[in-house]
Amino acid sequence: MLMKKQSPLNDQSKLKILCDDLCDNIEEFFECLNLEYKDSGKMITMACPVHGGDNIGALNLYTQGDSYRGNWKCRTHNCENVFKSSIIGFTRGVLSNQKYGWSKDGDKTCSFKETVEFISGFLNKNLSDIKISTIARNKSSFTNAIKHINTTAVLQQKKVTYPSRTTVRKLLEIPAQYFIDRGFDEKILDHYDIGLCNTPGKEMYNRIVVPIYDNEYRHMIGCSGRSIFEKCEKCKSFHNPEHNCPNPQESWKYSKWKHSAKFKSQNSLYNYWFAKQNIMESATAILVESPGNVWKLEENNIHNSVAIFGASLSDRQKVLLDSSGAMNLIVLTDNDEAGRKAAEQINLKCKNTYKVYIPKFSASDIGEMTPEQINTEIKPILEKIQL
Repeated sequence: MLMKKQSPLNDQSKLKILCDDLCDNIEEFFECLNLEYKDSGKMITMACPVHGGDNIGALNLYTQGDSYRGNWKCRTHNCENVFKSSIIGFTRGVLSNQKYGWSKDGDKTCSFKETVEFISGFLNKNLSDIKISTIARNKSSFTNAIKHINTTAVLQQKKVTYPSRTTVRKLLEIPAQYFIDRGFDEKILDHYDIGLCNTPGKEMYNRIVVPIYDNEYRHMIGCSGRSIFEKCEKCKSFHNPEHNCPNPQESWKYSKWKHSAKFKSQNSLYNYWFAKQNIMESATAILVESPGNVWKLEENNIHNSVAIFGASLSDRQKVLLDSSGAMNLIVLTDNDEAGRKAAEQINLKCKNTYKVYIPKFSASDIGEMTPEQINTEIKPILEKIQL
């Protein structure tokens, strides 16, 4: 008797790989779903988008862990009991709410198959094509981190060709007027190659591109792009207002920010290519959340800052930081609850390796500070540490 071939939808090993990949790209995925959230490092909090709640701390989602990543819980309506407490269950609940207006048990839901297809489309990965590799699954996070320290060597090993800085600059309109209008210095934007991509068909078309270079400042290993359009009140996507709203399954293409395909922000520190020499000479590194914070410090002649692309320092980023020669860390995460939690997470991870300083400052984030504020609130800390 012939054995019936197992459906990929029932293959737990393959589904786990899909869940892990989704957790590795959680920021871009939340942008795809137009979700607002706070990442404290240990967990992500938000108002529950499954039942449509407004309590911003009601839902907790955990993307870290060795065996069960993507576990979540709605603490007001227990929505995970309806959709399962996996990241796939979370996605199914969100899609059910967005597509069918689900708010309580008994309402129409999105199917499991449709949910997996949506996730697969976002990841550009066919579940049937996933091959199970025990060795790959069991590699330690430290080993993986080491592999990402020397990006150039990795690219050569994989025989991947990334564009040179010269090529990147030819493809963009630099400097980006969008950020000039928001108070950033033209010379700094030019220095960091921040420009508009206006070439139809390109991945970052109609976005302001923030290139991310390898540690040797030779090739662009990835980039982030900010849509030039504002949020559509109807569909909540950032699309051309002269066009129809996109299909919900393609809304991720019209998120406010998105990283380029296959770029993993947790493997890199923005501005490391410029900052590493200054970090080594001063023995001090400044950690901020976003590239805009780096630009503002650069404008004010502070050259040893790196951005962690969010509110959590990953293990791989710390390994890179450990190779920099820094002995002191100044943590300047955003001046809100998520930023304060991020600072606590960084302190716990780094306090046995570095002298960690978490100074207070008056603005909402470093990018909003005036030169006078930086001169009076930030520079004295640097001078005191370096005495």
